[in-house]
Formats: sequence, structure tokens, C-alpha cells
Amino acid sequence: MTGESRKAFLREALTATREQTLRLLDRVPEAFLRTRVHEFYSPVGWHFGHIGMTEEFWVCREASGVPPLDDRLSFLFANLPENPKEGRGELPSRAEIKDYLARTRQRTLATLETAHFDAAKPLLSGGYAWEFARQHECQHQETIAELLQLIHQTMGTGPDSPAGRVWSTSAAASAETEMISVPGGTFLMGSDDPGGYDNEKRAHPVTVAPFALDKTPVTARQWTIFLDDGGCRRPQLWTPEGWAWRCRENTLHPEYWKPGERGGFLYYGIGGLRPLHPDEPVSAVSWYEADAYARWAGKRLPTEAEWEYAAAFAPETGRRRHWPWGDPVAVCREPSADAETYADQGLRGDGPLPVGSRPRGTSALGLQDMAGGVWEWTASPFLPYPGFEAFPYDGYSKDHMDAAHFVCRGGSWATAESILRCSFRNWYVPTYRQGFLGLRCAAGTR
Repeated sequence: MTGESRKAFLREALTATREQTLRLLDRVPEAFLRTRVHEFYSPVGWHFGHIGMTEEFWVCREASGVPPLDDRLSFLFANLPENPKEGRGELPSRAEIKDYLARTRQRTLATLETAHFDAAKPLLSGGYAWEFARQHECQHQETIAELLQLIHQTMGTGPDSPAGRVWSTSAAASAETEMISVPGGTFLMGSDDPGGYDNEKRAHPVTVAPFALDKTPVTARQWTIFLDDGGCRRPQLWTPEGWAWRCRENTLHPEYWKPGERGGFLYYGIGGLRPLHPDEPVSAVSWYEADAYARWAGKRLPTEAEWEYAAAFAPETGRRRHWPWGDPVAVCREPSADAETYADQGLRGDGPLPVGSRPRGTSALGLQDMAGGVWEWTASPFLPYPGFEAFPYDGYSKDHMDAAHFVCRGGSWATAESILRCSFRNWYVPTYRQGFLGLRCAAGTR
């Protein structure tokens, strides 16, 4: 791919990504633009400004030598110890944030036109700084979607007379799910893709023993059976730390579930309260909850290596895939034209589709929904791969490689396709449950 065609791809991708960001900004209630609704997050308005600040910092300043537009806004939207989350409520208006995004984007595109993709300079090689800005924006779109859920939960918005969808949980067998036998083998874990993040590198051989993995993620119906069987009241199913957390928080169901007035559950989605579909993947559960469910089911959480092997490895070729369903045709990792037919992704709708709704995205080993739907907790702490080097800064990955964060894989219905690659690593502390977080279970000796 030539430099000009790469620039054309980045220009188009940046534009499409920004259109999605602005649609999200229009959905934020004015009263909550500057309000901090949860201790884990900054106010939602800050995230929009942070998108522009990060883009300007890495693309304009670091890669292109262009000074910032406004030092005050650069500091206001920076993620710095001197600018803590609890002090980020003094934000500009919605119109001013839109203007800041427009002005920073104008400079970003101007630097793209004149850039020389110098392979000797990491931020310029292959247009990395522009690709990094795009993926960073996509990640914050998902964070903003999480905040929209929290806002609706805080507001209690939904039907005047909510009624949960009631489904049968009487048969214990309905908690069972088909499992796929995964043959053991050695594969290259991670990626050397130029557009990948530092924590995905370097690709290195890993051997996985034979195991079995649920064909689809755990569903809302299955989680309800776990609850009905006392799963949240049986300490023997939980780690000591997990049980202490559950008792302290009095956790009785996933974060955004709300008992219906006439039974069943509803769910606070990004558009407000809605019925919970029994076959949608359970979402908004912590690592502690996911681990307890797996124990209750007589299974376990997969390791990160097991998950990636099952998602990416293709026995017929002996090679790994970029996405569970295959590889991009272009070196630039250009998205497929009909990605939505392969994965539940891209913020389409108000929540995840029922499991198995995207059969075209089935992995070579027969697993469904390994990309999109919900992020899936693994048993593995977030640690560096052999040869890891922090880039472009320590704060993204390195500062969290402390064995206190656990890896999530696969992306969610709110994840952009560019992030659905099999090598992408996400991570959270085990108490975090405000995101689009679910699980699928494994069985067999690790």
C-alpha cells in the first residue's frame, strides 16, 4: 500500500469515527455533561474533550511538531495526576467542546496531508500516530456508552410502568451450554502488527494444552439460574476477596439489572430502561462474579492464552487469524465492508444481540461471538509479553501491569471493528463491573 492510499484510508476512517463521536455527544443529557456519576469515571463531557486533546498531543505536537491550540484546554482534558477525576467538572459547554473537536481535527487532517511516513520514526511509521488517535477515540466512545448507561441508571429513566420479561428458570439443564473441544498446540500469541498497541507485542510462541470452551458467552437466562440457585449467597463459590467484596457491596445481580414490578429483570441500556432478553450475553459483571459463576457451573475462566488460541488459531492452515472469521485483505488492516454481519459491534442498537446472532463470525474452531457482544473475563492478570516496550507512553499499559488487573478479551457490541482483532487486550481491576463485561467458561486442566 502506498503512502497516499494509506493516507486516504486514515482520512476516511478518522472521519467516520468522528461522526460516531458527535452522535454520542448529542445523546448526553445537558444536566449530566459535567456531572461525575461514578468514582471510576471522569464526567462524560471530559471524555469528549480528551479525545481532541489526545489527538492533538500525539498527532500534532509529538509526531508533527505543531504546538497546541489552547494550553488551558490541553490541561483541562489531560489525564494527569495534577488534574484528578474529581476535579474535572469545570468543563466548557457542549458547543465549545464540539468546536474544540472540530479545530483539533482540522489540524490533524492538515498534518496528515503533509506527513512523511518515515519508517525510522515510530510515530510516523505507517501513520501510527493517526491510527493511534483513531483507536483511542474508538475506545473512549465505548467509555462514553458505559457512562450513558450509568446516567440512565442514576436518572432511573425508562417506562412509566416497567415490567420485566419473565422466562422459565425451573430446569437446571437450561444453564448448560454446548462446549467446543479445543485441541492443544503451539501458536504465536500477540501481534507484530504495526497498528497494534504496545501490550500486544511481541508475537511469541505459546503452548496450550487441550481444553474445552463454551461455544457462546454465558447468557442472562443462565445467570438468572445461578442467582436462583443462591450463587450470590454461597461463599464457597467465591474467592475470599470476592466474597468480602460481594458482602460489602451487597451485590445480588449484575450492575444494570433492575427487578421488574411483575417479575423478571430489566436493563439500563444507553437509551434507558429496556426488557432483558434471556439469550443476550450477561453484561456488567465483575471478575469476582464471573469467577464465582464459573465455579458454580463446575468450570473455570479460560486463561488469556487459551482464549486467544481458540479465537485466532485455524487448524486447516496452522496459522492464526486477525479476526476470528478471517483476515483483512489489505496491509493497512482496512475494515471489511460488511463487518456487522460478522460481529455484534460498532454501537448498533441499545445493547448486545442474543448469542449466536452472527454465525458468519464463527472462529475456525467453531466458537461463536468471540468478537463483539460482550468483553470476556479471563483468569489471567494483565502482564507484559516477552520483549515488551512501552509505547508511546508508560501510562497506557505499563502502569497497569501490576498483577492487580485481569485481562478481558473479544470486544463488545460497543467496540469498533478496528479493536476487535484477536490480539487486542483489555484489562480491569476485579471489582469493576460498569462496562460491557461478560464471560464464557472453560473446562479441562490448564
